[in-house]
Amino acid sequence: MQSLHLQSIALALLAAVSLSACQSTPKGTDSLDELSTSEGLARVESKQVALLYVRPQASLAGYSKFLIKPVEVQFAKHWNPESQSSGSVLYRMGDVDREKIKSELGDAFVDVFKQEMAKGGYALVTDPGEDVLEIQAALVNLYINAPDPSQVAGQTRVYTTDAGEMTLVMQLHDSVTGQLLARTVDRQAASHQFWNWTTSVSNTADARRIIDGWATSLRKAFDAARSTT
Repeated sequence: MQSLHLQSIALALLAAVSLSACQSTPKGTDSLDELSTSEGLARVESKQVALLYVRPQASLAGYSKFLIKPVEVQFAKHWNPESQSSGSVLYRMGDVDREKIKSELGDAFVDVFKQEMAKGGYALVTDPGEDVLEIQAALVNLYINAPDPSQVAGQTRVYTTDAGEMTLVMQLHDSVTGQLLARTVDRQAASHQFWNWTTSVSNTADARRIIDGWATSLRKAFDAARSTT
């Protein structure tokens, strides 16, 4: 039920929330504010993410491990690579291709978080426990400008200055009681200073860099909580 609850929030964001610059306040967040308040969360200012809600008096200090529930991935509603063409470039993305992207992105999320959290001594586990924090995450509004040139007819190279974007919706729960401790929402775009030859490898690298930023923020929050005890 908790995963379905997160999915409903993610889908609501797809339909109603317009996230502007990554460090600015998203528009249309009144319903999310109301939902979070009704769940006992309070909105707080953050320099790391666009929106952050936390439960007053809640602390990460008692957690030394974490588990990650299956990551939900949703493409932006207006993402249609089949209709985006430039010259002879036309992407052919079937359901199998889309599911492959979603699966690989979910796996990358877990892998990056595992590596970054390990820097602080926090282990990824698979079972709940008294010192285990449960992470529920959804990557929504996923938009990839050049999904994979291997899917393009002919031998065409694709160059972009904007690889794409995605929005994180993440909730932190006590793994034993299920109590919601925090919720965060943040949009990030992968861009290049100059025209870049875009490949599936570069897309994956861009996605991992974005995810690493989110993982680093959480690891630092763990470190800060531990330093105050």
